[in-house]
Amino acid sequence: MKRTLEIALAFPRGAHQEVFIEGILQYVREHRRNWSYIIAPEWNSVSITQLVGWPGDGVIAALNTPREATCAETFPLPVVNMSSALAESPVPRTMVDNRAIGALAAEHLVDRGFRSFAYYGLKDIEYSRQRFLGFEGRVATAGFSTDCLILPSTFRIRGNFWLRQQRRLKAWISKLPTPCGLFAVSDARARQSLNACQELQIAVPQQIAVVGVDDQQIICEHSHPTISSVARNNIREGYAAAALLDKLIAKKTVSAGDQLIPPLAVIARESTASLVVGDDRLREALVYFQSHIEDPVTVAELCRYIGVSRRWLEYAFRGMVGESPYNYMRRQKLDYARRLLTDEPDAKIYRIAQRIGFSSAKQLAKAFRREFGTTPREYRKSAQG
Repeated sequence: MKRTLEIALAFPRGAHQEVFIEGILQYVREHRRNWSYIIAPEWNSVSITQLVGWPGDGVIAALNTPREATCAETFPLPVVNMSSALAESPVPRTMVDNRAIGALAAEHLVDRGFRSFAYYGLKDIEYSRQRFLGFEGRVATAGFSTDCLILPSTFRIRGNFWLRQQRRLKAWISKLPTPCGLFAVSDARARQSLNACQELQIAVPQQIAVVGVDDQQIICEHSHPTISSVARNNIREGYAAAALLDKLIAKKTVSAGDQLIPPLAVIARESTASLVVGDDRLREALVYFQSHIEDPVTVAELCRYIGVSRRWLEYAFRGMVGESPYNYMRRQKLDYARRLLTDEPDAKIYRIAQRIGFSSAKQLAKAFRREFGTTPREYRKSAQG
């Protein structure tokens, strides 16, 4: 029997990291690895700097500071970095695609008709910068600009510093043009934004819609209103980190550069449950389409329903979301298919195709790959780790 390998999990516990661990365990089960794990004994976080001299076999770590990165660079054991807090990693890294997270959040808000956008992020944190770039880029593509507030993180700050930040956040939000779509770097910062809106008596989502990141249920589903959030693919992130560490332990060659794991989707909740459309006819068309998303609604049917010409509808859609009504409807149906693939893991793909108006699973797969760069089957498998 092979010797049990001791693997250190040197990253904070809780929230999405718990699901990340599930991905690690899934890889180990599938590949029959004999791994045992060490974590901090009485607290929820351990740094790689606390592992110096530890006689183990490998480490999966969150390198969040330059000091931790320096330690990892000279560490005598194989190390995989799972954090995107730093711009460069001295060791192989797997991490979520943060630009894609920002782009997804922007897409969600653009689709709801917002023309004013804001980003609330963290200073000197690379994943915050990347999320902003993804968000700003998609907003710019739609023809708009992004206001932003970037504050220092509280990772290493004690005391009530966050209360002073809340005052700055309130002052910033009070000056945003409304209606506005606000993207926060994390669910915790989205919750702060929600609290600021409530203190300012700004209606969410009617005046300001809020989107966070990580889909932390304890935050998102127990806030009032509930918070929309970009869900990471935590299981796949953990699975990829374990696979990379396994290669390093076996002294196999690994690819240079970061391994990026795409996020899953925006989990829409009450904080973005509004359509910001100035024209009553266009709003009526959008509501009708969303309520009949599983029906074979055509552009001609939308025109008849609200009593306008096709030319009018084309101009109205391009003015709101920067694309034709056909492309908008097709993209919304594909987003809906993506949600069904994860929400209903046992549903047959051809049934999902039929539900959203595709004639076959093959036709859905072709459109899905064109939109997302993967097939429905591959996407579902990725979402499940």
